[in-house]
Amino acid sequence: MLIRIAAIFLTTIISINIHSTVYAKDEETNLGRLMWSAFSCATYAELSGSKDEQARLFLIGYNAGKAFLEGVKNGTISEAQAQKAPIGVLMNLGGPSIDFMVGAIFKSSSNNAYDSVVKKNEYGVLLEPSKWVTDDKLKNARAENKYHNSNCELIQ
Repeated sequence: MLIRIAAIFLTTIISINIHSTVYAKDEETNLGRLMWSAFSCATYAELSGSKDEQARLFLIGYNAGKAFLEGVKNGTISEAQAQKAPIGVLMNLGGPSIDFMVGAIFKSSSNNAYDSVVKKNEYGVLLEPSKWVTDDKLKNARAENKYHNSNCELIQ
């Protein structure tokens, strides 16, 4: 009985520590990475026919992007933290407004995701145009696979 109580106590302590660790990591989320991933996943959802999921992920990406770019602009996101964003984000940090930059990043991310479904093989190698995926059912299946392998359902 005493061993059982000790095991329950130990399990409770471990789960509290795990929850604290996960929460701490949530606070360190790189909004630039979140934006890029959400936009990529929105493209996978769109290609697989999940319009509601596409809209949900796009909104997450848009809001993360605005927060990221505003933070970079006003200095609440350090240069070191900003540099941890994907290269596709960093290459699009110029323009007349934050919305313009978010739009450019969305286009870059969605083009990259689309190409990974339609124009590249499973290893990421660009295919000859004659071998691009044109069959809608195959596109759908490949997009669903990318969605699941990218853990898109975890983006909140």
